[in-house]
Formats: sequence, C-alpha cells, structure tokens
Amino acid sequence: MCATMYRIVLLLVFTCAGLTEPASVGGKGEYDPMHPQLPIINDGIVNENGRVKRGALPLKFIAPEMETHGEYWTNMAQNILQLQLRKNHLNKNMARNVILFIGDGMSIATVTASRVYNGGEEQQLSFDKFPYSGLSKTYCANTQVADSACSATAYLGGVKANYATLGVTASVALSDCGAENRTSNHVASIAEWAQRNQMSTGFVTTTEVTNASPAGLYSHSANRNWENDRQLIADGGNPDVCTDIARQLIHGKIGENLNVIMGGGRRHFLPEWETDVDGSPGTRGDGVNLIKQWKRHHRKHAARYTETREELQQVNGATVDYLFGLFSNEHMPFHLEDEAEKKPTLTEMVSKALDVLEKNDKGYLLFVEGGRIDHGHHKTQAARALDETIEFSKAIEHARLRTSEKDTLIIVSADHSHTMAMAGYSSRGNDILGINNAQIGLDHLPYATLSYANGPGYEMHEEQTGGRRNLLRLNMHRQTFEFPSTIPLAEETHGGDDVPVYASGPWAHIFTGTYEQHYIPHAIGYAACIGDGLHSCTDEQPH
Repeated sequence: MCATMYRIVLLLVFTCAGLTEPASVGGKGEYDPMHPQLPIINDGIVNENGRVKRGALPLKFIAPEMETHGEYWTNMAQNILQLQLRKNHLNKNMARNVILFIGDGMSIATVTASRVYNGGEEQQLSFDKFPYSGLSKTYCANTQVADSACSATAYLGGVKANYATLGVTASVALSDCGAENRTSNHVASIAEWAQRNQMSTGFVTTTEVTNASPAGLYSHSANRNWENDRQLIADGGNPDVCTDIARQLIHGKIGENLNVIMGGGRRHFLPEWETDVDGSPGTRGDGVNLIKQWKRHHRKHAARYTETREELQQVNGATVDYLFGLFSNEHMPFHLEDEAEKKPTLTEMVSKALDVLEKNDKGYLLFVEGGRIDHGHHKTQAARALDETIEFSKAIEHARLRTSEKDTLIIVSADHSHTMAMAGYSSRGNDILGINNAQIGLDHLPYATLSYANGPGYEMHEEQTGGRRNLLRLNMHRQTFEFPSTIPLAEETHGGDDVPVYASGPWAHIFTGTYEQHYIPHAIGYAACIGDGLHSCTDEQPH
C-alpha cells in the first residue's frame, strides 16, 4: 500500500515538473523502464545538439468518446462471437474454382503495419474478413529460412525442396542439371493437377513471369536463376541439356497450356539484339524470340498477346481463350512509382484473367502473386512494401466480390516472412512510417516504429561518436527511404517465422491450425477434387 502511494506521488511530481521518468530509471527504483507511462517525444522538438528534449507530454491520440465505454468493446466482441458461431455451418461444396493469392514476403508484421498504413489499427484488409485462418511453416528441406523457390515448390506442388530449386524434390541439389532432368525428381504442381481435370489455368504476378513464385507452377529447375539461356550458361550450365525457365513457360507441358500469363519480364523472351516496345533489349543469347513462338503455337486458338495497359483494356475476355501479357522488360514498377500509371494494376490484371478463365464449365485455377512486397522489404523500403500490400488486398477484394463463396475457394498466404519488426509504445494513430512517439533510446535519439534485423538500412551517420543517425533530420516518407537495420547487408534477408493463411469458400475450414507449407496444395486438391490425394468428392484415397 505504502509503495503504491509512493509511486503515485512520484509520478505526479515528475509530471508537474515536465519530466518523463524518475532518475532511477535503469532498474534501481520502482519505475519500470520496460513499460513507460508517459510519451517523451513531442513533434520532434530537439535541443541545440539535435537531440530530443525530454518532457512529459500528452498522448497525441484521443480515443473517440464511444470507445471510452465498456459497452462499445463488449458489443464488438459479441458481434465477432456471432460471426464465429456461424462457422458451424461448414461449406462442403466441391470447389469448382480456386484462386491462390501469395503476398511474397507478406509477414504478419507486414499485415499489421499495412492496416495502420491504410487508415488505422482498427482497419481490416480485405482478407482479414475471411472466416478462416491458419499458420504455415515455411522452412526449406535444407534451410531454416526459405526463399521463394523452395517455398513455391511447397505451396504449389506439395513437396518440400532445397533452397533456390523449383518444381523438383530435395533429391536435386542446387544447379544439378543432371538431377533436374530425371523426371522421377519432378514435382507436379496444382496447375498440372487442374489441367488434367480440363480446368482453365493461369497466373498473374507483379514480378517477372519467370520469377520463382510463378515459375513454381510450370517449371522444373535446379536453379531459380536460370530464367534464360544466358543466365544458365553463366552458372556453368548447358542450355542444350537443361531448359531455361522462360523456354519451359512457352514450350513446357504445363506452360504451353496456361490460359493466362501476365506480369513483367520481356527480356527473358527476346534475343539480346532485339528491343521491346519500351526500347529495352532482350537477354537471350540463342537468338530465339519466344513471344513469336507463343503466338505461332496458339495461332489456331483465340489468343492475344498484350504489352501495354491500353492493349489489355481492349481485350474481350469473353472471346479470348489464351492471354499472354508482358507489361515490362523486367519486374512491374512499384505502385508508388510514376511509371506505374502506364502499367496495368494487379487488380486490373486479375479482373481480365477472370474474364478469360471463368468461361470454362469445368472451372479454373488462378495463381496471383503480389511479388513486389518482397522487393520493398529487401531494400528496407517499408513504404513500398506496405503500399504493395494494400494493392494486393485490393486485388483480393475484387476477386471475392465477383466470385461466389458457394463454389470458389480463395486462399491468401505468403511464401515466407521478412525481418521487419513493429516495436515500441507509440500512441494509437502514430505515423507507421515515422518515429516512435513514446520512447527514445538511451542515446537520447528517436527510433523508428518499423525496423529490420538486417539490410541496407544500416547506417553510421555520426562517424566521430559511432552513434545512430538522427531520424528527425531525415525524410522518412520518401518511398525509397531505407528503414534502420541492425546488421549491414546489401539486401535484407527473409525471415523464418510462420506466415498467415486466410481462406474463404468451399472447405476453407481445413486451412485452420498450424501446419507445414506443403500441406496447402493437398488441401486445395481435396477441396477441388484434383491431384492424386484424398478428394472431397469421394472422401477416400483414389486407387
């Protein structure tokens, strides 16, 4: 009792005096430095040395009046409870259509920060509204932390593979061309399963169409970097023995039958002496124009090749059976870049893909990747990563609105996480791209709410003292601003923590819990009655 009264009096004294904490901070007194009671940053007020002035200041966020009443939170919780209780009515229809959305590098921290970026802590992204969710374990067969290749093999093919290998079992070591060619080492993807059932298939990505995530649908490669023959040769491979990924897309068993292919990466399909519509050169050394070969292969089909946003908008999906769109020489631009206005958005590509695919009475399988979330994180450019997550959410919302939960299963997940963390005790509504407004470091300098365990954001700005850079002197809202990192690396790495899985539609309830990432395609196969495993149609092992 006496200790409690002492603490209250002490707090009042320091508050009135304009201080933030007793001088005993550091564990010697009653005050707990791990749980500060008062914010200490007031709109970047600094002293003559450029460091933050200390002083007890009011919180910047004042809760709406309705949130000050317990009934508000009780009613909200009761509404959530009613939604949860409705899950007793399980949707056990066969999934006629399947859409798998992968936010590349979309960690749980990314989802949380993106909600704040999109309007506040209480906001929901489109997939937050899905009725079922789970956690996926992402490690590779030989590494604790996954890349986008081994993870694609898992969530698309149902088998764990070695780091940086695509569509092959763990019997194939990195760059082992001979092992790649043994068909016994090949992993069949859900696209192959769907094509066997005469479903329409396709994919949309904001990366190059030969990048690891989409390539997991159609390729078998001992090295994810073998996107064209030049890259294969540079790694010591023989293009006459191993087939590069771009060629597999155009001439492979799965690739040549894909109804929709959209994204970037024209360079991998053009000879190095040819330029594309934007004047950028190709990278192929074999002299082959794979775009022309795709057109030739589909000359008897209702097929369209598009290179610009305007051309895509003119496509009538009702009359087109095969659509190939390459909208950039390399990856699609970040949504925040000026160039992005000239390119189709992820939502626009998804919409056109659905126009083409939904004509098939036997249903369709569509893979959609928000690939540049990952690229923003690798550069520790959190603004870009969060913005790409919002664009990803918009595409999911569009797909859910134009499909029926009765027959369309939509899964949203990530291939791996990243090292970005969201930390501190900032007041609610604090700028997610700004400094923490509740604490400063022991060096009297502010720190960012978002930071990375490693990456290019590491920087020693004060060489004489070896101190941290003063974020108050920097424009943290530049889309290219590199958020602070603990370990200096040219690029930030992936993280090894579990990633979220969200599901809606037929058999969505089987995506709850914590499970291995390679379980996901097996669950899809069960719901859609494709592949060689258990099927909801028979609920027994096929013979």
